[in-house]
Order: sequence, then C-alpha cells, then structure tokens
Amino acid sequence: MAKKLNDTEVWDRLHAALEALGEDDGLTTAGGTAIRSARRTLILLQMAVLKSQEAEQEPFKGPAET
Repeated sequence: MAKKLNDTEVWDRLHAALEALGEDDGLTTAGGTAIRSARRTLILLQMAVLKSQEAEQEPFKGPAET
C-alpha cells in the first residue's frame, strides 16, 4: 500500500519535480509550451498546499491581543 504524505512531504515532492524540470526551454513550440505550463502548474500547486497549511494555523496574536 502506498504511503500517505503529509502536506510538507507533498510540497517537498512538488518542489523536487519543479527543480527536475530545470530552467531550460523546449526546442519546439510544443515542448516549450509544455515545460513552461508544467512549471506554472507545479508552482500553483505548491502555493495551494502552502495556503492550505496557513489556513489551518491559528492567526497570529500580537501582545495587545493576548
């Protein structure tokens, strides 16, 4: 059975995938479009996981609010 990943592990894997794509562009229009789209998608997924983690945390309470 596959291991269930927590949000940090998911983010780490998305980041590793983004790094694996590197910064090179595709030689053809189709290849360039695909790799740029993949990068954008991975970044958006990372942001969604991060936002989800932030939403689960309690809001910051400053000294005046405690």
